Amino acid sequence: MSDHDRGAHDAWLERVAPYLDDELGESARQAMADHLTECALCREELARQSAVKRRLAGLAAGERTAAAAEQRLRGRLVPPATRRAARPLWGWLSWGLAAVQACALAMMLGLPAWQERQGVPMVRDAVADFRQLSTGALPHQASADIAALSRTLSLPLEPLGGPGVEFLGAWPTALQGQPAAALAYRVEARTVVQYVVSGPLFFNRASVREAIARQGRYVAHLGDQAVVGWPGDNAGSLVVGELPPAELERLRL
Repeated sequence: MSDHDRGAHDAWLERVAPYLDDELGESARQAMADHLTECALCREELARQSAVKRRLAGLAAGERTAAAAEQRLRGRLVPPATRRAARPLWGWLSWGLAAVQACALAMMLGLPAWQERQGVPMVRDAVADFRQLSTGALPHQASADIAALSRTLSLPLEPLGGPGVEFLGAWPTALQGQPAAALAYRVEARTVVQYVVSGPLFFNRASVREAIARQGRYVAHLGDQAVVGWPGDNAGSLVVGELPPAELERLRL
């Protein structure tokens, strides 16, 4: 790699952290997502920084737990008379602080953030495509050859399975303007569609990354449709259907 190429690539590496924290503008975010699909070095840096961020979050949570335990212990050691005397002055402030902490904890444990309430664009596109599909027949390019579609899109496709699952066909589509694969199934007399996207697109939003880090899957509801997402080998799957999330997740092999 020449000095010029190395300098250009260093600029891409500097964008990994703001990309991970969803701090880039729309055009810069899209450019970085496109670059990640081609650059293994930047993907490795993204994975490294993601692991470090999860580790730091775990350490911070441990420190908060230890601090809370110490505070409770100190409270037990304060003489009862002192605690009673202090209550009129600090009681309301303590309740206010507790309420703020409870809200923060609820957000950490998975209540939707503002961005997630607005919906992840990738997920909105998948549900919109699903709704359009559910009103008609499968696209004319639908095929049973999953391997050929995988080669065409350069995406690893891992089809769903399990008792009562009937594969209907697969075809190329697009989510957020990026190539994706759609695999349709019949499950309990209902249509379920699995959308497979590139890893950079799947992990593009902080709400998705945080959900995967916490529980290994991303779950959302848009109207009557449930969406369950999980990462794969350099890709991610979004399964959309009018079934409970637990029923959609059980289709994962």
